[in-house]
Amino acid sequence: MSGGWTQEYLTMVEDCEKRDSRLTDWERGFLDSISKRLENEQGLSERQIETLENIWERVTAKG
Repeated sequence: MSGGWTQEYLTMVEDCEKRDSRLTDWERGFLDSISKRLENEQGLSERQIETLENIWERVTAKG
């Protein structure tokens, strides 16, 4: 996984966390888990990336 993608995913996680009121408890736990993986330079699975993108699209849809 390239460093560029890692930063992009971390930015997506941060965007989601700024909109905490729109997240479910499960989504909060998921975001926490993948942010730790990214900070430890561990890659994400295709499924994790897809889930992150889906959460991000939902919570950022209205600003």
